[in-house]
Amino acid sequence: MLFNSWGYILVFLILGTVLYWGIKPSWRVYLLGVGGIVFYCFWRWEFVFLMLLSPSLDYICANQVYKESDSRKRKTWLYTTLGINLGLLFFFKYTYFTYGSIQFLSSVIGGVKLPDLAVNIILPLGISFYTFHSISYTIDVYRGTIRPINHFPTFLAYVAFWPQLMAGPILRPGEVLPQLKMARKFNTERFASGVERIIFGLFKKVVIADNIALAVDNAFAYDFSMLTAFDVWIAAFLFGFQIYFDFSGYSDMAIGSARLLGIEFPENFNWPYSATSPRDFWKRWHISLSSWIRDYLYLPLIGQKYKTTSTGGIAEATVEDTKKNTTYALFATWFIMGLWHGASWTFACWGIYHALFIWIFRKLKFFNYLENKTPLITWGITLLISMAGWIFFRASSLDQAFSMYSKIINPNDYILYLKKFPAEYYYSVLLLVTALSLCYIIKHKWYDLYKQNMVLQLGKYAIVSVMITSIILYISNKTQFIYFQF
Repeated sequence: MLFNSWGYILVFLILGTVLYWGIKPSWRVYLLGVGGIVFYCFWRWEFVFLMLLSPSLDYICANQVYKESDSRKRKTWLYTTLGINLGLLFFFKYTYFTYGSIQFLSSVIGGVKLPDLAVNIILPLGISFYTFHSISYTIDVYRGTIRPINHFPTFLAYVAFWPQLMAGPILRPGEVLPQLKMARKFNTERFASGVERIIFGLFKKVVIADNIALAVDNAFAYDFSMLTAFDVWIAAFLFGFQIYFDFSGYSDMAIGSARLLGIEFPENFNWPYSATSPRDFWKRWHISLSSWIRDYLYLPLIGQKYKTTSTGGIAEATVEDTKKNTTYALFATWFIMGLWHGASWTFACWGIYHALFIWIFRKLKFFNYLENKTPLITWGITLLISMAGWIFFRASSLDQAFSMYSKIINPNDYILYLKKFPAEYYYSVLLLVTALSLCYIIKHKWYDLYKQNMVLQLGKYAIVSVMITSIILYISNKTQFIYFQF
């Protein structure tokens, strides 16, 4: 079931919330667990059993890890759950990718064409997210940062909680399990805040992202050999805004939906396009994933102490590039992060692309000086780097991606009068950059003035009314969230 549908609004936001606050507090975790299963059944009921396997396995293994005093046995239980969970993730998500890469190497190096795989593997919805949710619990028990719980329905509610089941945020057990175990009281202010976040999220998705999507599809379907460098930049910016409003809209709805039930999720976005360096960008974009990768992959690889909260993203790993293994770990981590997003070499290259610029900015101290003295300049540089990176993410092939990059690095392709895209694409990008910049300024520079001015506060309600009207008009055009495919 899509968040941007009347079914979700009526069944889960309204009926689910009423039931949740109307039943005994001790029954609520059962409602959350069963509700998550029902929510998943709206996609394909037969895959529910696979989704239930991860929490069941991790619940058993984590308890065994905690009970065992022998370090070898503790590791055996940990590796068991990691092997099965990651093995299933690899099978469903990376079998075609791996075999296709072997086919390519076989034909190029050995001159042998291998037959295509005669199996049809369906990628289970949300498997990348609920797998990470679940295994982080066993890892944290192994590390001793949390104690295991002896109530499986509560753990199931943590993994299958419907606001985050399909596309995150990727939760930490220490952040959410204590909230599920305590008896929460209805809070009017938190509830109103949740409704507001849901409205903002729906507006981002159905009004902004979905209307940009048509232009993005047309732009990337164009004969890219005919495009100018300006066209390529416009295509990159349009997709950059589409994926931001799409995914941050989803995150707003997930946070808002949880808030209606008295649960607080960590923030997943923090104005990423206001970043003044690639490192700063990854403190602000998909924070729950990048911080998860930081604590469960990158920091262990370089032998540094992990953190326990979903804050700051991977950029909070403040490690100087003084050892060779730090550089290797950086690129290996981002290579894996890219493949996590999709089983394609375009995603792997997207990860390496970001690793490269993080490494460059880390090595060249001049950029740190510029960031401190002239942040407007480094903001512009970072915005271009971030938007150009989306070419790898959205391109249908490496051939298309590299052809588009060849345009933007060739000075001879910067010929505006030969542009192929309609003028409204250019105006849309200009409008989006301006509007997002103004919103950032209002939020961070004029917010105190807004709180003290009754007229401005009334203006906010007028804006929200317009947003609700726009949502009602556009919500009938239901499109899947981009991150559902990961």
